[in-house]
Amino acid sequence: MIVAFAAIVVSRIDPILLQFPFHDRAKLVPQFEFFADHTWQEYAKFLCGVREHTNNGESVAVLVPVIDWDRGYSYAYYRASYFLAGREVLPLFDSTNHVHPENLRRAELIAVWRAPVPPTHRKLVWSGDGGMLVRR
Repeated sequence: MIVAFAAIVVSRIDPILLQFPFHDRAKLVPQFEFFADHTWQEYAKFLCGVREHTNNGESVAVLVPVIDWDRGYSYAYYRASYFLAGREVLPLFDSTNHVHPENLRRAELIAVWRAPVPPTHRKLVWSGDGGMLVRR
C-alpha cells in the first residue's frame, strides 16, 4: 500500500516544478509577473504609477471598464489592494454587482483605467499606462 501511495504521489509531481530551485529567480520574475496578470499587464503597470503618485493613508477608488464582479472587477479591486498597500482601496461594485456611490463620494482619489472619469473628481494628478489618477 505504501509503495502504491508513493507511486501515485510521484506520478502527479510536475517535473518542471522540480527545476525551479536550480534556476536564477531574477530571470524568472518577468515570466511569473506575466502569468499573474495575463491580459491585465498594462493594469499592473498603471497601479505601479498610481502607487508612486499617492501617499499612505489616502483613499483610492478603483474604476475599470468591467463592472461585473465575477468577470473582472474583483480581480481589478484585489490587485489594486495588493499594489496600493497602505492606502484605503474602495470598491465601487461588490460581489452582487451593486454600485456603491458612497465609496465614490468618500474616495479622495480615483484610479480610472480605460474607463470614463466620473464628474465628481476633476483634478488630474497623473496619467499613464492606459489610465489616470484624479482627485476631488
